[in-house]
Amino acid sequence: MGQGLVCGKGVTMVLFVDINDVCRAPLAAALYRRTYGKPAHSAGVYADEGAALCEAVCPPLIREHRSRQLSAAMLEKADVVWCVTAAIARHLAEEYPQQAHKIHAMTDIEDPFGMGKEAYARCAEEVRAQVEDLA
Repeated sequence: MGQGLVCGKGVTMVLFVDINDVCRAPLAAALYRRTYGKPAHSAGVYADEGAALCEAVCPPLIREHRSRQLSAAMLEKADVVWCVTAAIARHLAEEYPQQAHKIHAMTDIEDPFGMGKEAYARCAEEVRAQVEDLA
């Protein structure tokens, strides 16, 4: 998927982007940090700053996570930007054409919002598999 775009030379910070930054992107960032031992952050295009995922469905890995609103400064600082859907990647590339060269899409990860704990567990597994495939 992203060979060399994540763990290659010169990559010091990866940014994962979602709509709300409460599940898919923070999971990807946490798994990336754990898997590769390199900095990774997450943000949401329309995030409610400081929001958290409901504890009843929240994967333990991101229990302490609070959402962050995506900013132009975050995109500029990141070496690589991975979006959890192709639609988000297209939107960012259009909104920030000067950063388009570093914006990539993961294989679309379904948003589990409102689908219960099992859907969040499936989402976490899909995110894990894709993050491991980035190297």
